[in-house]
Amino acid sequence: MPPAKKKDLSSELISASLPLFAEKGTTLTMEEIAAKAGVDAAAARERFEDPVDVLHEAYRRGYSQMERLLREPITGSLEDHMGVLFDGMMLSIDAFGPENYLGIVYRATEDRVLLEIVKRQSGKVNFAVKAFMVDMVSRSIIEEVEEVEKVNQELVASFVEHLAMLLEGKKLPAVRRSWVKKAAAMFRPCPMTTPSAMFE
Repeated sequence: MPPAKKKDLSSELISASLPLFAEKGTTLTMEEIAAKAGVDAAAARERFEDPVDVLHEAYRRGYSQMERLLREPITGSLEDHMGVLFDGMMLSIDAFGPENYLGIVYRATEDRVLLEIVKRQSGKVNFAVKAFMVDMVSRSIIEEVEEVEKVNQELVASFVEHLAMLLEGKKLPAVRRSWVKKAAAMFRPCPMTTPSAMFE
């Protein structure tokens, strides 16, 4: 018989904390997280100093997954690239899930400490999206992007709007297609890489 899988305490604490952050914000205690995870509070405190550390770790894991995906070589159309970008942004909130992520963003409107955390983490995602756009320009997938900051903000904001569609009951593939279509419309494909130009 194979040995029992060892539980990952950090992952358990992260999973337990996210709905609590959406509900309570940064008033959350390590004892509440430990109780929800079904673990001893002392063990939880050995792993994370305070609840904010747990939240930072959730964001760090998601960002690392996103960054890894966006560094992989991509071939295909502008829409294919936008699909990878969508998948990367979904990875950035993988630990959260759409409901907890949006709940935490909403709670941040009433919690200054949480707002600063969300802003800082959003800044990291914005940086990754901007780097992805620069890469698409350098590989002649799209033409030079004017007003990069504005386009970047629109991409991320429309991603969050599309997440809300999941909570309304829409299926992930349909939400992904909708976002990819909207995102691709924000760019001008490079004439050198469009299918018609390749066969002329």
